Parts: sequence; structure tokens; C-alpha cells
Amino acid sequence: MRNWFTRLKRHDPHAAPRLCERCASPSLKRQIATYPVDLTGRLAGRRVDVYRVELDRCRQCGHLMPTPEGQAKVKRCVKVGRKLFLKSLD
Repeated sequence: MRNWFTRLKRHDPHAAPRLCERCASPSLKRQIATYPVDLTGRLAGRRVDVYRVELDRCRQCGHLMPTPEGQAKVKRCVKVGRKLFLKSLD
């Protein structure tokens, strides 16, 4: 038996359809992939690879955009990655 609340939560009928940031296409496919984040400032030239991020992939241009849940994970992981890199510089 499936939990009806999680099914309802995932398929929210009031959620606005997302559009591709690059080409404005409404045709997106949800996928889980590694999302690279290039660091700036004192850490310029370094990159944090965030594994298993939930992304929307545009079917027309291939642009990858994190979902709101994926963006929260990226933010958490980049925060930890910055701390580790700054610790190694000192």
C-alpha cells in the first residue's frame, strides 16, 4: 500500500509549470545527476561536484536546472565544500 500523502505532495496540481531558463521551453524531464558548481572569490578555479541532485533537463536545448529540492541540496553541499577548501588554504 502506498502512502497517499507522498503521492499527493509530489503531484501538486497547483504548482506552476516550470520553463527552461535558456530557451523558455515547457518540455522538461526530471532526472538525477551530478551538478558541477564553479566557485568564485578566493576559491576561483575550483569546483564542487554535487552528486545525485534532482534536476529538470530541457528536452529541446539540454539545459540542466536544479529543482527547488535539488537547489537546497546544492546550497548545503557548496557551503560544506567552501569550508573544507578554506580550511585547506589556511
